[in-house]
Amino acid sequence: MKKLLVLLFCFTTVIFAQSIYDTNESNETKNSTISLPKAQSIFLSYKEKPSTVYVGELFPIKVKVIIANDDFEDITSSFQNSENLEIINPDAKWQWFSDNIFYNTFYMKANNINAKLPSLRLNIYQNSYKIDSGTLQAATPSIIKLNGTKQFSGVIAKSLKIKKHKTTQFDDKSFIIVLEIEAMEANLKDFSLKWVTRDGIDSSSSNLPYFKIYYYAIIPDFTKNFIFTYFNRSSNKFEKFSIPIVVTDDKISTQIDLNPAESSLQIYKDGAYGVMALILLILFIRRRKIAYIIFLIGLIGFVAYDKNPLNSVKIDKGSNIKILPTKKSTIFYTTNRTLYAQKLDEKDDYIKILLPNGKIGWIDDSKN
Repeated sequence: MKKLLVLLFCFTTVIFAQSIYDTNESNETKNSTISLPKAQSIFLSYKEKPSTVYVGELFPIKVKVIIANDDFEDITSSFQNSENLEIINPDAKWQWFSDNIFYNTFYMKANNINAKLPSLRLNIYQNSYKIDSGTLQAATPSIIKLNGTKQFSGVIAKSLKIKKHKTTQFDDKSFIIVLEIEAMEANLKDFSLKWVTRDGIDSSSSNLPYFKIYYYAIIPDFTKNFIFTYFNRSSNKFEKFSIPIVVTDDKISTQIDLNPAESSLQIYKDGAYGVMALILLILFIRRRKIAYIIFLIGLIGFVAYDKNPLNSVKIDKGSNIKILPTKKSTIFYTTNRTLYAQKLDEKDDYIKILLPNGKIGWIDDSKN
């Protein structure tokens, strides 16, 4: 009996020990499975990035990503930890290249020498759920500040050209010059000159990497050439433009119209008026009918009205006078009282006026 009890005790001990061993092994297996690292599926890298940039320069950063996952629907990206830096196109779409390779080009602008490039965070989604993400750490290039002369426009560009330009009388002591400028990879919105009386960007547009602006400057009437420089990033040197000041007759043109077809149209109109008057005069001489004289007098009156630059226009208090006849044009004067101005021209919904103080501008006729 005693031997039977000892044998039963040993058997129970073995069973209990085996149970503890199985439990520990199961827990170890479970913990081992949980600690396995998740396989990386996003591989980000810089394809192109500059080693040196200038303050104000618009520079591209080209990024490449390999996504080792076919089961995703969308890619988004965001930027983190940037300082003194502007990202021009943060929402740029990723472009498929081949297999699972995508590229994107982001344009950035350093505002001072202490600028810091951001890190890039990329996420991929399936059914609106984020399934993976990756980060590309920042790689800030050397940043240099340019020191230009008073003729430096502040623009740094890969290339720049003046498409059109026009100069008209602004007041009795000043001209206004308007330039249509196109450039590639340029900070055109920073275009400004220290030597002019007043200047600004009237309108701008972009289709990366190309930019276009309409720039205006008010300059003294003794100016012979409009001179400015920009820094050419391709050649790494300053380039100079010198535009001869040739003033267009202000009363038969518009300040924004840089297309000479407008003045040609006026010539055709004047020619048509002359031909009509001559025909009516010949008909009267040949047929001696009073109706032709009446038509001729009416035509002369209409032409006189059309050509009269001294039509009076009432300008309400608080009206905005603009540099150019466009919706987004710069306002250079706001009336502080009701006044009357001379009407010089019309363009769409705008009237060109000569103010009592001698300045010329445009007013929105629909709001006056």
